[in-house]
Amino acid sequence: MKFYYVLHPRPVVIIGSGSVNKNEINFFACSWITPVDDDNKIIGFSCWKGNYSYKLIKKYQQFSVNVVEDINLIWKVGTSTGEKIDKVKEFGIEYFVGKKLDIPIIKKSLAYMECKVVKEVEFGETSFFFGKVENWEGNFDNYGIKEFWKYPLHKAGKAFVFPSKEIKFSLG
Repeated sequence: MKFYYVLHPRPVVIIGSGSVNKNEINFFACSWITPVDDDNKIIGFSCWKGNYSYKLIKKYQQFSVNVVEDINLIWKVGTSTGEKIDKVKEFGIEYFVGKKLDIPIIKKSLAYMECKVVKEVEFGETSFFFGKVENWEGNFDNYGIKEFWKYPLHKAGKAFVFPSKEIKFSLG
């Protein structure tokens, strides 16, 4: 058992990296992601330094966060390397270029964010990237993504869970 399972299940997204205009892009799965600063629109995520996306994020200083329902795609991009295969071709990923940044956005995303790297903190074999959200889109209401039950949560390994459609409010 791993210590971080205390914090699972947790949201899992696909991070897009690279440059669409330079035809150098990649995608990887990430569940170690969080909002950091609401006022300054900063989010952060942990990335293994051996990851091809890590190299692209370092090179271009930008990334996208794609919320997708497709757990098979999440698993595929999370268990393969863009240094050995072209994930876009191999997995049939349809994407478009961001509206603010030259970054790939997955077409079937429930929501997405375009982010510019503002800081990197290294921890051993990983780095934590902080990104300023330059643009975000999705179908939202006052409580976030409207179709939240389509938002996958990573349990562990190949196991994913989805929220119930039921909304409960605190009595406080």
